[in-house]
Parts: sequence; structure tokens; C-alpha cells
Amino acid sequence: MYNLIVKDMLIQKKQMIFSLAYMVFVLVAFQGMGSSMFSAGLVAFTYMLAMTSCAYEDKNKSDVMLNSLPVKRSSIVAAKYLSVIVYLAMGTIVYMASTSIIIMAQIPLKVYPLSLEIFIGGLISVGLMTGIWFPIFFKYGYMKLRVVNFVVFFLFFFGISFISDYLRKNQDAAWLQSMVNFFSSRSDAAIAAIFIASISVFLLISFMLSVRFYKNREF
Repeated sequence: MYNLIVKDMLIQKKQMIFSLAYMVFVLVAFQGMGSSMFSAGLVAFTYMLAMTSCAYEDKNKSDVMLNSLPVKRSSIVAAKYLSVIVYLAMGTIVYMASTSIIIMAQIPLKVYPLSLEIFIGGLISVGLMTGIWFPIFFKYGYMKLRVVNFVVFFLFFFGISFISDYLRKNQDAAWLQSMVNFFSSRSDAAIAAIFIASISVFLLISFMLSVRFYKNREF
């Protein structure tokens, strides 16, 4: 499985450089997003790398070769999900380094240093995107879903900002106040644990669906 993850990294070295640069670009170009820029940038960064890896494999018929080797299909699927964790860590490090440089260099940009709240928002956004997109990919493949791929990307990228604006404008809504009251009575660690546990369950269900779809695909 480790070799499968390394393979995903090696086949897209140029795309990785572009994605790293794009993560920095988000800090400059999307100032209006506020603290949501981390989530939006992380989703874009992770999605571009995950999508490129899947595109290369479909284009080069790598699945045919992989399935001729003594490698379980569940391991192939697991490697894709674990690769997302690597991308998420890389994107987070780039964000932290970029915001630190901007602050120390006193560059006139509004940045939001990484906090637990901001990180959890990014984690949830990437988890939702991954959990929705991978089962679709493993069922149909990349080439059949090129249009869907871009629709999913733009929905998540701009949807993050839309949801943030909606919550700010409707912060007095009864259902939102109930959620605020629920979480305000709990510690930051407890809130983080709730969100991480929820997204973990969602990703586990997503993984099981992906394995099922991939095992039933014919190559």
C-alpha cells in the first residue's frame, strides 16, 4: 500500500508543484473569503492532486496492470484514501508556512493563522469532498465523469464561501442558535472529537462503497 501512495506522488510531480503554488495563490486572490480561504484552498489542493492521479491511471490503463498483480482491490482503494491524508498534510503545512511568511514580512494581506476551528473546517470540507467523489470514481472511472469532476470541484470550492456567508447572515435563526448552544457548552477538544468522529464514520461508509464498486468493475 505504501508503494501505491508513493506511485501517486511520483506520477504527478509537476501537478504537485502547481498545486502548491495554487495554495499560496488562494491566500492572495481570495481575500474576501475570510477564514474560509483555508478550507477552499485545501479542497482545491487536495482535489487537484487526487483528480490528476486518477486521470493518469485511467488514461494509461493502470488499473489493468494493478489488477494483474497480487494486490487486493481493497488495498488499491485504501491507498487513494490515504493519499488524501498526505495531500491534506502538505496543504496544511504550505498554508501555515505562507501565513507565517506574510505576517513576518508584514505583507499587506489579511491572513488567518491556522487554529483548531479553521483546521477542523478544512478537514470536514476535504472529508466530504473525498467521501462523495471517490465512490463515484471507483464505480465509473475518471474519463466517463470529466464534466462531473469539475462540477463537484466548483460546488465545493465556492460552496464553502456561500455556506459561510449564509451562516453569518442567518446567525439568529433558531436551528443555528440551537447548534451554537449545544457546542458552546462543550470544550474545544470535545467539539473537535465530535466532528472528527462524524467525518471518520462518513469516510468509512464511503470507503466501503468504493471497495464494493471497484470490486464489481470490469477491466
